[in-house]
Amino acid sequence: MASESQLPILPHGSASTLRALSETFSFHASPEAFITSRVLDFQSSNKSLAESRIPIRAKVLNRNVAVISSYHHVKKILDDEDKVSTFSASKAYDELMAPFFPPPNLLLTDPPEHHSMKEGWKTKVNRLPSEARPLVRSITLRYFGGFESGSTIDLYESMKELSWMLIISIFCNASEKDAVTLESLQEDLLRGQFSLFPVSLNARVWRSPRSRGLAARKKLQELLKGRAKSGQNGCPFPVHTAADEDDVASHLLLFTSSLAVKSLSSLLTACLLNLFVFKEMDLDAGDSIASNVKSLTSDADRLELLESALLETQRLSPPVVGIMRRTIQEVTLPSDSDGMPDTLIPKDWDTWLYFVGAARDPAVFGETADLFRTGRYYHRSQDQRHVEQGFAFGAGPKSCLGEHLMREVVMTVMSTCLGIDSGNPEVKPRIGLQGRMQDIPKGVQAWLGWQQNVKPEEWAKDMKQLPTQRPSKAVMVKLVHDLGHRSK
Repeated sequence: MASESQLPILPHGSASTLRALSETFSFHASPEAFITSRVLDFQSSNKSLAESRIPIRAKVLNRNVAVISSYHHVKKILDDEDKVSTFSASKAYDELMAPFFPPPNLLLTDPPEHHSMKEGWKTKVNRLPSEARPLVRSITLRYFGGFESGSTIDLYESMKELSWMLIISIFCNASEKDAVTLESLQEDLLRGQFSLFPVSLNARVWRSPRSRGLAARKKLQELLKGRAKSGQNGCPFPVHTAADEDDVASHLLLFTSSLAVKSLSSLLTACLLNLFVFKEMDLDAGDSIASNVKSLTSDADRLELLESALLETQRLSPPVVGIMRRTIQEVTLPSDSDGMPDTLIPKDWDTWLYFVGAARDPAVFGETADLFRTGRYYHRSQDQRHVEQGFAFGAGPKSCLGEHLMREVVMTVMSTCLGIDSGNPEVKPRIGLQGRMQDIPKGVQAWLGWQQNVKPEEWAKDMKQLPTQRPSKAVMVKLVHDLGHRSK
């Protein structure tokens, strides 16, 4: 905590515009390596602050950015979004997101307008988690049953394929042909959105990724608006007016986005590696989480331990590494460290809320902040779980609308694999993955919380973090099941 005589200071780091281009590419290549290297640089010259989570200054796309990795700072910024208009999501994402997901929508709307919009959408999605459960179970069994038992699979690519099936079935119930079209257009949109060449060019023989992305967005809007009309074609949301059609189509564009699918793929990959490959003791000694879950005597206890593993996975391995806000007035963040001044973030700066770092803050999670602990959330009260959760779905008034649905999807996939809550006590199919911890690259183990003190360059080599976190090379596992072999 700063003393009363200390004035707030700008975030630590260089303001040089000469470094802006290299920092932009470095940040996009690996946010974790980019941020960690700057934290380590600061700590090397401030030995007494080895565990501090001070804001770091960077230049990304030639804008001043304050990188926030303190749990308390991130939580305060997100929780305060309904109280004081000091940070804006829409201004931060206007260039990156608005052309591809045209407002008004929940993502790009700021308080107070955001609140009424979200309340309306909560009533639309509240029933989806329970309604989706049998559908998710059926698709999971069909998908894994499409492989012969004993097959070796690329886990992330398999989870991406499964995630497309789940997302499109839940929100569109599209035919196989329409599903292929939706996926292709959404992939074009994502490539355009994250292109580092932010110019729309359309020549006879070549179009820039941004131009192709914008064209894909127009086709998607037409396709999804047609599906939203009068609630036809499997759309789960009621539509009564032309305004409803536009609103539902606008949000279906978000819900079925490649970014949403890749986020679900990332979380499923991490959860299944933790469930089947991770051992609480190093180098394959001890039992897997799956074995420990199966050893419990009631489905209620099994589901609670599964949920604990899911919450711990969300904390350590959030699919999206962080989100942006822009200051619309000068902001002072109180210091987390004795003797350090508060941090001043000027008006019109971007703030990158770095979820990976914040959710591993030892000030909140103690000495095991970087380590996966299966039972961290087991047999705890709901209040305790809320206080110590990470930021996989954000926090505060603008937390992800689909949080409960996506948790239900992941829980259903995991419980289906283990034959828990199958809906038929007579039939409990088993699906499992086999692999060895020591075969998983160090950077991937760091992402999962299996190893501490992994060097930033190892993390950068083994993981991709944008647009979502995933292993940079295939993580191969052996799939075993008792489903027989059926067409996917």
